[in-house]
Amino acid sequence: MDSAESTASARGFIRALYGENDLVAVLAVARSDPTESPRDPPDDQADKEPVYQRIAPAGRIAADPFQRWLRHLNVQRYDIYLGMNPIRPGTKGRYKQDIAEVRRLQIDLDEAGPESLRRVLAAANAGQLPKPAIVVRSSQDRYQVLWHTDRHWTRAQAEDTMARLAQHYGGDHVTDISRVMRLPGFRNKKPDRDDAPVRWTDYAGPPVSREAFQHLPPLRVDRAPKTRCTRPRRAVALSQSERDWANVRDRLRAGEDPAQLVEQLARQRQDKPDPQYYAHRTVQRATESLLREQSPRGPTPQPARSTLRPDGPDR
Repeated sequence: MDSAESTASARGFIRALYGENDLVAVLAVARSDPTESPRDPPDDQADKEPVYQRIAPAGRIAADPFQRWLRHLNVQRYDIYLGMNPIRPGTKGRYKQDIAEVRRLQIDLDEAGPESLRRVLAAANAGQLPKPAIVVRSSQDRYQVLWHTDRHWTRAQAEDTMARLAQHYGGDHVTDISRVMRLPGFRNKKPDRDDAPVRWTDYAGPPVSREAFQHLPPLRVDRAPKTRCTRPRRAVALSQSERDWANVRDRLRAGEDPAQLVEQLARQRQDKPDPQYYAHRTVQRATESLLREQSPRGPTPQPARSTLRPDGPDR
């Protein structure tokens, strides 16, 4: 995609999800040390940062100045993400309590992505799942599936449904309503993703109700793993860096904002030669660790022939 096509793709995606005045979170995460300071950020902040987060009206994010800034960051090896649910007016955070209402359900199909997507679309064609609104191709063989919701979902109901979707169809276990997903029109800057363009396909699914997902199996509770050693082991003291990592990991799992965790940890670890870089790397490693955890899998049904195709027209 050239720059004009990429911008049109990003703008079309934002407008497919939001009205002009909806407040939306945008996140840019550096995948390596930025080589230069990003030019002309919307709030005139010009210092290098490992993570940028902005809360702004969707119309402003879709406009040319904001898009040029995001495109510059993407060239500088920042991954670009968009919140899936709107933010309450008067807040600057992206915690769960900052979400105005549930507008979207999503699952992230990374492992066995094409097969998982075929199963989702086959179930939709068979009337076993609602038709998706949008499918995003985040990189080779990796997909994000979105459903628009009606206005009768609570936060807990949405997160339970997303967790059951992920369990049944092999999706990522991170299912909180404050989650950000990749913004189409930009490139995937993870080292193993080959600078893949992020594209989206409109499947035109209507808003969905809770009842449409009630048939999904309930979440399974994992039993604690057994240990081979019956003798007590001598306790090994953790380093402060290990404690930082574990604490950040727990707080990420609870849905806290990665950008705010970076800033808090940088302030706490002024003993480090570069506290900002240390904090960014700790949050990044904790995030990657959570992503590697495999969610429980349900039985794999034989996929039906799908008329909703995963290789539909990309935008």
